[in-house]
Amino acid sequence: MAVLMPVAQATVHPLRSVGVFIGLCMALAAAAAAGTAAMPSTVPFLLALGPAAIALVITWREGNGAFRRLVRLLWKRPSRRRWYLVIALPVAWAFAVVAVGVALGRSSDDLFKDVFPSALIVPLVVLLPAFAEEIAWRGFAIPRLTTVISPLQAAIVVSVPWVVMHLVLELPGGINEGVATWATVLSLVSYSVVLTWVFVGTGGSVLVTAIVHAGLNGVVPLMRGIDADTSWAVRAVLAAGIAVAIVALGGFRRGSEPGAHSGLAL
Repeated sequence: MAVLMPVAQATVHPLRSVGVFIGLCMALAAAAAAGTAAMPSTVPFLLALGPAAIALVITWREGNGAFRRLVRLLWKRPSRRRWYLVIALPVAWAFAVVAVGVALGRSSDDLFKDVFPSALIVPLVVLLPAFAEEIAWRGFAIPRLTTVISPLQAAIVVSVPWVVMHLVLELPGGINEGVATWATVLSLVSYSVVLTWVFVGTGGSVLVTAIVHAGLNGVVPLMRGIDADTSWAVRAVLAAGIAVAIVALGGFRRGSEPGAHSGLAL
Protein backbone atom coordinates (compact mmCIF):
# COMPACT_ATOMS: atom_id res chain seq x y z
CA MET A 1 0.00 0.00 0.00
CA ALA A 2 1.16 3.50 -0.76
CA VAL A 3 1.27 5.79 2.26
CA LEU A 4 1.31 9.49 1.56
CA MET A 5 2.86 12.13 3.75
CA PRO A 6 0.22 14.13 5.61
CA VAL A 7 -0.87 17.35 3.96
CA ALA A 8 -2.54 20.41 5.35
CA GLN A 9 -5.74 19.57 7.16
CA ALA A 10 -9.09 21.17 6.41
CA THR A 11 -10.54 23.53 9.03
CA VAL A 12 -13.60 21.30 9.64
CA HIS A 13 -13.31 17.99 11.49
CA PRO A 14 -13.22 15.22 8.85
CA LEU A 15 -15.80 13.01 10.57
CA ARG A 16 -18.24 15.90 10.76
CA SER A 17 -17.83 16.40 7.02
CA VAL A 18 -18.46 12.72 6.34
CA GLY A 19 -21.55 12.77 8.55
CA VAL A 20 -22.98 15.74 6.66
CA PHE A 21 -22.09 14.08 3.35
CA ILE A 22 -23.84 10.80 4.22
CA GLY A 23 -26.86 12.60 5.62
CA LEU A 24 -27.31 14.65 2.44
CA CYS A 25 -26.80 11.56 0.28
CA MET A 26 -29.54 9.75 2.20
CA ALA A 27 -31.84 12.75 1.69
CA LEU A 28 -31.03 12.59 -2.02
CA ALA A 29 -31.82 8.86 -2.03
CA ALA A 30 -35.19 9.54 -0.39
CA ALA A 31 -36.01 12.16 -3.00
CA ALA A 32 -34.92 9.83 -5.79
CA ALA A 33 -37.06 7.02 -4.34
CA ALA A 34 -40.10 9.27 -4.48
CA GLY A 35 -39.49 9.99 -8.14
CA THR A 36 -38.31 6.59 -9.35
CA ALA A 37 -41.51 5.63 -11.16
CA ALA A 38 -41.88 9.06 -12.76
CA MET A 39 -38.33 9.40 -14.12
CA PRO A 40 -36.60 5.97 -14.03
CA SER A 41 -33.95 6.88 -16.60
CA THR A 42 -32.92 10.04 -14.74
CA VAL A 43 -32.64 8.61 -11.22
CA PRO A 44 -29.42 6.58 -11.84
CA PHE A 45 -27.55 9.69 -13.00
CA LEU A 46 -28.97 11.73 -10.11
CA LEU A 47 -27.72 9.13 -7.62
CA ALA A 48 -24.30 8.99 -9.28
CA LEU A 49 -23.68 12.70 -9.85
CA GLY A 50 -25.46 14.00 -6.74
CA PRO A 51 -22.94 12.70 -4.16
CA ALA A 52 -20.09 14.21 -6.18
CA ALA A 53 -21.77 17.62 -6.11
CA ILE A 54 -22.36 17.26 -2.37
CA ALA A 55 -18.73 16.27 -1.73
CA LEU A 56 -17.40 19.18 -3.79
CA VAL A 57 -19.60 21.71 -1.98
CA ILE A 58 -18.55 20.36 1.43
CA THR A 59 -14.84 20.51 0.57
CA TRP A 60 -15.27 24.04 -0.76
CA ARG A 61 -16.84 25.02 2.56
CA GLU A 62 -14.07 23.27 4.51
CA GLY A 63 -11.55 25.68 3.07
CA ASN A 64 -7.78 25.49 3.45
CA GLY A 65 -7.36 24.09 -0.07
CA ALA A 66 -9.55 21.00 0.51
CA PHE A 67 -11.53 21.57 -2.69
CA ARG A 68 -8.40 21.91 -4.82
CA ARG A 69 -6.82 18.78 -3.34
CA LEU A 70 -9.95 16.72 -3.96
CA VAL A 71 -10.24 17.82 -7.59
CA ARG A 72 -6.57 17.00 -8.21
CA LEU A 73 -7.28 13.35 -7.40
CA LEU A 74 -9.22 13.13 -10.67
CA TRP A 75 -5.98 13.00 -12.67
CA LYS A 76 -3.59 11.76 -10.00
CA ARG A 77 -1.44 8.88 -11.27
CA PRO A 78 -0.20 6.01 -9.09
CA SER A 79 3.45 6.15 -8.07
CA ARG A 80 3.88 2.50 -9.07
CA ARG A 81 3.02 1.66 -12.68
CA ARG A 82 2.04 -1.89 -11.78
CA TRP A 83 -1.23 -0.49 -10.45
CA TYR A 84 -2.31 0.16 -14.03
CA LEU A 85 -2.61 -3.61 -14.40
CA VAL A 86 -5.64 -3.58 -12.11
CA ILE A 87 -7.59 -1.97 -14.95
CA ALA A 88 -7.76 -5.44 -16.53
CA LEU A 89 -9.53 -6.86 -13.46
CA PRO A 90 -13.11 -6.17 -14.66
CA VAL A 91 -12.49 -7.98 -17.97
CA ALA A 92 -11.07 -11.02 -16.20
CA TRP A 93 -14.03 -10.95 -13.82
CA ALA A 94 -16.51 -10.81 -16.73
CA PHE A 95 -14.96 -13.80 -18.48
CA ALA A 96 -15.01 -15.68 -15.18
CA VAL A 97 -18.74 -14.99 -14.90
CA VAL A 98 -19.23 -16.32 -18.44
CA ALA A 99 -17.18 -19.44 -17.64
CA VAL A 100 -19.28 -20.17 -14.55
CA GLY A 101 -22.49 -19.56 -16.50
CA VAL A 102 -21.39 -22.03 -19.17
CA ALA A 103 -20.44 -24.58 -16.52
CA LEU A 104 -23.92 -24.21 -14.98
CA GLY A 105 -25.56 -24.64 -18.37
CA ARG A 106 -27.13 -21.17 -18.26
CA SER A 107 -25.58 -19.79 -21.45
CA SER A 108 -27.01 -19.27 -24.92
CA ASP A 109 -25.71 -20.85 -28.12
CA ASP A 110 -24.12 -17.57 -29.20
CA LEU A 111 -22.30 -16.35 -26.12
CA PHE A 112 -20.80 -13.19 -27.57
CA LYS A 113 -23.33 -12.48 -30.32
CA ASP A 114 -24.04 -8.76 -30.77
CA VAL A 115 -21.36 -7.80 -28.23
CA PHE A 116 -20.16 -5.04 -30.50
CA PRO A 117 -20.67 -2.09 -30.69
CA SER A 118 -22.20 -2.10 -27.19
CA ALA A 119 -18.93 -3.38 -25.71
CA LEU A 120 -17.32 -0.14 -26.91
CA ILE A 121 -20.19 2.25 -26.20
CA VAL A 122 -21.28 1.11 -22.72
CA PRO A 123 -17.89 1.74 -21.03
CA LEU A 124 -17.94 5.31 -22.36
CA VAL A 125 -21.49 5.88 -21.09
CA VAL A 126 -20.63 4.70 -17.57
CA LEU A 127 -17.31 6.55 -17.39
CA LEU A 128 -18.66 9.90 -16.17
CA PRO A 129 -20.90 8.37 -13.46
CA ALA A 130 -17.95 6.23 -12.32
CA PHE A 131 -15.71 9.29 -11.91
CA ALA A 132 -18.50 11.11 -10.07
CA GLU A 133 -19.07 8.24 -7.65
CA GLU A 134 -15.38 7.73 -7.01
CA ILE A 135 -14.55 11.36 -6.27
CA ALA A 136 -17.38 11.25 -3.70
CA TRP A 137 -17.21 7.84 -2.03
CA ARG A 138 -13.49 7.15 -2.29
CA GLY A 139 -11.87 10.53 -2.97
CA PHE A 140 -13.88 12.43 -0.36
CA ALA A 141 -15.14 9.92 2.23
CA ILE A 142 -12.35 7.33 2.57
CA PRO A 143 -9.48 9.70 3.54
CA ARG A 144 -11.66 11.34 6.18
CA LEU A 145 -12.82 8.06 7.65
CA THR A 146 -9.29 6.68 7.79
CA THR A 147 -8.32 9.36 10.28
CA VAL A 148 -10.01 7.16 12.91
CA ILE A 149 -10.53 3.70 11.39
CA SER A 150 -8.63 1.41 9.02
CA PRO A 151 -9.12 1.52 5.22
CA LEU A 152 -10.93 -1.85 5.29
CA GLN A 153 -13.29 -0.65 8.00
CA ALA A 154 -13.81 2.58 6.06
CA ALA A 155 -14.70 0.56 2.95
CA ILE A 156 -17.40 -1.28 4.91
CA VAL A 157 -18.76 1.91 6.45
CA VAL A 158 -18.96 3.66 3.08
CA SER A 159 -20.64 0.64 1.51
CA VAL A 160 -23.75 1.03 3.72
CA PRO A 161 -25.06 4.35 2.32
CA TRP A 162 -23.73 3.38 -1.12
CA VAL A 163 -25.86 0.22 -1.03
CA VAL A 164 -28.92 2.16 0.13
CA MET A 165 -28.62 4.55 -2.81
CA HIS A 166 -28.36 1.69 -5.29
CA LEU A 167 -31.33 -0.15 -3.78
CA VAL A 168 -33.46 2.81 -4.87
CA LEU A 169 -32.96 1.51 -8.42
CA GLU A 170 -34.79 -1.70 -7.45
CA LEU A 171 -37.99 0.07 -6.44
CA PRO A 172 -41.09 -0.34 -8.67
CA GLY A 173 -40.36 1.40 -11.94
CA GLY A 174 -36.61 1.48 -11.34
CA ILE A 175 -34.11 0.22 -13.89
CA ASN A 176 -33.16 -2.71 -11.64
CA GLU A 177 -36.67 -3.66 -10.59
CA GLY A 178 -36.97 -7.39 -10.03
CA VAL A 179 -33.29 -8.22 -9.58
CA ALA A 180 -32.09 -10.20 -6.56
CA THR A 181 -31.51 -7.75 -3.70
CA TRP A 182 -29.04 -10.04 -1.94
CA ALA A 183 -26.83 -10.01 -5.04
CA THR A 184 -26.96 -6.22 -5.22
CA VAL A 185 -25.93 -5.86 -1.59
CA LEU A 186 -23.15 -8.45 -1.87
CA SER A 187 -21.84 -6.89 -5.08
CA LEU A 188 -21.71 -3.35 -3.74
CA VAL A 189 -20.06 -4.24 -0.44
CA SER A 190 -17.48 -6.22 -2.43
CA TYR A 191 -16.98 -3.39 -4.92
CA SER A 192 -16.44 -0.99 -2.03
CA VAL A 193 -13.66 -3.19 -0.67
CA VAL A 194 -12.04 -3.65 -4.09
CA LEU A 195 -12.26 0.01 -5.07
CA THR A 196 -11.00 1.22 -1.70
CA TRP A 197 -8.05 -1.17 -2.04
CA VAL A 198 -7.28 0.36 -5.46
CA PHE A 199 -7.75 3.92 -4.21
CA VAL A 200 -5.51 3.53 -1.17
CA GLY A 201 -2.96 1.40 -3.00
CA THR A 202 -2.56 3.98 -5.76
CA GLY A 203 -1.99 6.73 -3.21
CA GLY A 204 -5.40 8.27 -3.76
CA SER A 205 -5.82 8.05 -7.53
CA VAL A 206 -9.46 8.67 -8.42
CA LEU A 207 -8.31 8.33 -12.02
CA VAL A 208 -7.37 4.64 -11.75
CA THR A 209 -10.14 3.81 -9.27
CA ALA A 210 -12.81 5.34 -11.53
CA ILE A 211 -11.52 3.46 -14.57
CA VAL A 212 -11.77 0.18 -12.64
CA HIS A 213 -15.27 1.18 -11.47
CA ALA A 214 -16.31 2.01 -15.03
CA GLY A 215 -14.91 -1.34 -16.11
CA LEU A 216 -17.03 -3.22 -13.58
CA ASN A 217 -20.12 -1.62 -15.12
CA GLY A 218 -18.88 -1.51 -18.69
CA VAL A 219 -18.13 -5.21 -19.15
CA VAL A 220 -21.82 -6.13 -18.88
CA PRO A 221 -22.15 -6.64 -22.67
CA LEU A 222 -19.58 -9.45 -22.44
CA MET A 223 -21.97 -11.34 -20.16
CA ARG A 224 -25.15 -11.01 -22.22
CA GLY A 225 -24.93 -14.60 -23.39
CA ILE A 226 -25.63 -15.74 -19.82
CA ASP A 227 -29.12 -15.91 -18.33
CA ALA A 228 -29.68 -12.50 -16.66
CA ASP A 229 -30.64 -13.81 -13.22
CA THR A 230 -27.75 -16.26 -13.21
CA SER A 231 -25.32 -13.58 -14.36
CA TRP A 232 -26.46 -11.18 -11.63
CA ALA A 233 -25.94 -13.82 -8.93
CA VAL A 234 -22.62 -15.14 -10.26
CA ARG A 235 -21.25 -11.62 -10.65
CA ALA A 236 -21.99 -10.95 -6.99
CA VAL A 237 -20.43 -14.16 -5.72
CA LEU A 238 -17.27 -13.72 -7.80
CA ALA A 239 -16.97 -10.07 -6.76
CA ALA A 240 -17.16 -11.20 -3.14
CA GLY A 241 -14.49 -13.80 -3.86
CA ILE A 242 -12.18 -11.11 -5.25
CA ALA A 243 -12.76 -8.90 -2.21
CA VAL A 244 -12.10 -11.76 0.21
CA ALA A 245 -8.93 -12.70 -1.69
CA ILE A 246 -7.64 -9.12 -1.50
CA VAL A 247 -8.13 -9.07 2.27
CA ALA A 248 -6.79 -12.59 2.80
CA LEU A 249 -3.67 -11.90 0.76
CA GLY A 250 -2.86 -8.81 2.82
CA GLY A 251 -4.12 -6.12 0.48
CA PHE A 252 -5.00 -3.91 3.45
CA ARG A 253 -2.29 -5.11 5.80
CA ARG A 254 0.29 -2.37 5.29
CA GLY A 255 -0.79 0.90 6.76
CA SER A 256 -4.04 -0.60 8.02
CA GLU A 257 -3.99 1.32 11.28
CA PRO A 258 -6.24 4.38 11.61
CA GLY A 259 -4.61 7.58 10.42
CA ALA A 260 -2.07 5.88 8.16
CA HIS A 261 -3.77 7.26 5.04
CA SER A 262 -5.37 10.38 6.44
CA GLY A 263 -3.26 12.60 4.20
CA LEU A 264 -4.68 11.22 0.97
CA ALA A 265 -6.89 14.18 0.18
CA LEU A 266 -7.66 16.15 3.32
